[in-house]
Amino acid sequence: MSFTNAAQQTAAPHDAALTAAIVRAAAVLRFDSRPGSLERQCTIGLFVAALSDRLALAFPHSSDALKAVVFSPATDGNPVETFHPQSQQRA
Repeated sequence: MSFTNAAQQTAAPHDAALTAAIVRAAAVLRFDSRPGSLERQCTIGLFVAALSDRLALAFPHSSDALKAVVFSPATDGNPVETFHPQSQQRA
């Protein structure tokens, strides 16, 4: 049994949905670099961007928070606290 199947059988619905999003986002990237290496860190950055897109369907607020971490302007503070995603600006 794969990690995904085992996790989805024992997880709450929202946790299973998040697990599935993580698995789908990771499936399109290469993780054949050394753990902790600069290459792996760059892959993780791409992973966060890919995960953000997957999360947007079921977890729009979490997706906005990840987008803030990736796409906010340079800041000395927490980028999530100062980022104003388009979904909030329209309201």
